[in-house]
Order: sequence, then C-alpha cells, then structure tokens
Amino acid sequence: MAKGLLSTHGDALGRALRDLAGHRPDRALEPLRAAVDACPAAKKGELARRMYWLAVALLRLDRTELAIKSLASAQKLRPRGPARKAYVHRVNGYGMRRRATAELDDFWAFYSIQACRYLATRPGRRFAAAAEKDVVTKTIAAAWMQLRRSGRLEGISVEKRLGLFNAVRLAFPTPVGLGGRSGALRDFDPTGPEGCGVTVPVDFRRGHKVKAEDRCPCGSGLPYRLCCGRTKSPLEFDD
Repeated sequence: MAKGLLSTHGDALGRALRDLAGHRPDRALEPLRAAVDACPAAKKGELARRMYWLAVALLRLDRTELAIKSLASAQKLRPRGPARKAYVHRVNGYGMRRRATAELDDFWAFYSIQACRYLATRPGRRFAAAAEKDVVTKTIAAAWMQLRRSGRLEGISVEKRLGLFNAVRLAFPTPVGLGGRSGALRDFDPTGPEGCGVTVPVDFRRGHKVKAEDRCPCGSGLPYRLCCGRTKSPLEFDD
C-alpha cells in the first residue's frame, strides 16, 4: 500500500515538475509539498530532490525564506547535490537570505533572533494582530540602533555577533493592550537565573559544545551556523 502511495505521489510530482517547466509554480506548490511529505526519510536522495524542487517553486513565488528553509534541509540530506549549491549561493553568514548589504544581514539576524524568541511565547507562534507586530518590530529596531551606536559590533566575527545577538534580552510590551515597557535593551547573563531559557548545542559523540564555526554534527560539512544552527526567519513559521 505504501508503494502505491509513493507511486501516486510520484505521478503528482511529475505533473508538478511539468507545471514548473510551464511557468506555473502556483499550481506546482501543493503537489510538491505532498510529494515531500509522502517520501520516506530513509530515501535521502529522493527526499532531497523533492525538497529542492519545492524550493524552486517557492523561489519563483517570491517566498524566499521558506525556500531557504527547504534548501537547508535538502542540502543536509545530499551535500553534493544541487540543493547545496543553491543554498550556499543564496545565504549569508547566518544561514539566512542574503540581503543587499552586510549591515542589513546583521540587522535581520538580530531581528529574527528577537522576534522568534517573542513568538515562541505566543499561541501558534503568530502575531495576533498587525498592531502587535508593529510594536514588537519597533521595539527590536530601537534596540538595534542602540546596539549599533554602542560600537560593540565593530571588527568582530559573525560568530561573536551571533553570540552578542543571542545574549541580548528585550523587555517587550505585554500582549494584552500592547502596553507596558518596551524598547529596553540589556545584557543577558547566560549563567544567571534567566539562563535556563538558552539552548546550548552539544555534539554528544565528541562530548563538547558546538561553536558557530565548528563543523555541523549532522555531517553536512558546513559550519554549524550555516546548517543546523542557522538563524531562522520568523516567516519560516508560516510553512
């Protein structure tokens, strides 16, 4: 029965690829998602191929963040495949969509870390209203300007910037009524009582913490910050 299901989705995949060739990514998107979902995880090469074509459809629909997410997964499964080349070509040092300037890359990494941290506390990881998103965005932007003016970003590596971005904690406004404190930026001490919320990546096979520049423990060959430890955009929650 499982074989028949795969055959059905294989036919759907063929039709989806024809839709892509016919410049109809909108028609190809859902069949491609279904084809990815139907592919067993053990068939790594085939799963990587399907994720790659899903990313192509997403890119043509200008849904770049979700395309990056799909490429990031595909390149882990098949490091020497086309997904790796497409992924490395499109991402910056944070494993995110490359922006027009290095400063914009830094800002969006900072924004995403803070916004995802906020959304993790919200139902469905979603903003309840446009006003809530607007206030949170302004809070993060104000903190970013303060961080830039401090001079602490000058002359440091991406690894150190990531550490700094993750160490910053913001006092977001309360969701109810969007009142309360906002815009405050303060240093975060991972060894303090609030440090329990920090995820520390560990390579259990080697018995040590994984640093941003270390090779990713998944075996992709990329640095951790570009692979399993890449900075995710809040838009990736939309998938």
